Amino acid sequence: MNGVDLNGYYKFDDDGVAAQKVTVVDKGILKNFLMSRSPVSGFETSNGHGRKAPGYRTVGRQGNLIVQASTTVSDAMLRAMLIAEAKKQGKTFGLLFKDISGGFTLTGRSSTQSFQVTPIMVYRIYVDGRPDELVRGVDLIGTPLTSFSKIVAAGDAPEVFNGFCGAESGYVPVAAVSPAILTTQIEVQKKAKSSERPPILPPPVAINGGQR
Repeated sequence: MNGVDLNGYYKFDDDGVAAQKVTVVDKGILKNFLMSRSPVSGFETSNGHGRKAPGYRTVGRQGNLIVQASTTVSDAMLRAMLIAEAKKQGKTFGLLFKDISGGFTLTGRSSTQSFQVTPIMVYRIYVDGRPDELVRGVDLIGTPLTSFSKIVAAGDAPEVFNGFCGAESGYVPVAAVSPAILTTQIEVQKKAKSSERPPILPPPVAINGGQR
């Protein structure tokens, strides 16, 4: 994708089925599932997404997730729209998430429907024209369906995130490709921080090489 190798590439899945492109969501409507050889009602055949780590049973898993928008705008326009939305809501600033290091999501029937993403660079974008301000110690959180419903625009420059995804069939290599998106509402929380302090002096055995 734009010259970047995608970590989730494979020719055959771990069930021996040829990999296929699958449109899961089309114009906001769920159309399909990522399938292994294990059928579900209405979807009886594999589409090449049975994946696992060694020692696990295959399940339907992501390979390369690619998000595409039918209408896109430039990064400059996204910034202008962010400022306009903040003004509309009576806020003094909006938040710009420049990069992330990973995250996780909980979407099982027996768990809370939530996600958490760890940003690397976050900035306050002030509506009065003040310089952007770096924000520290912020995690991005929320519930998937609520967050998706707040998206109002997408950028025109898709970027790649390569990593690994862990689930009931172990860790498998994946990639996610998405343009920048603008949302009207998002939740954040402070990062977990330990209150423990390091010792003032080293342990006695570390003094003089452990010699008394």
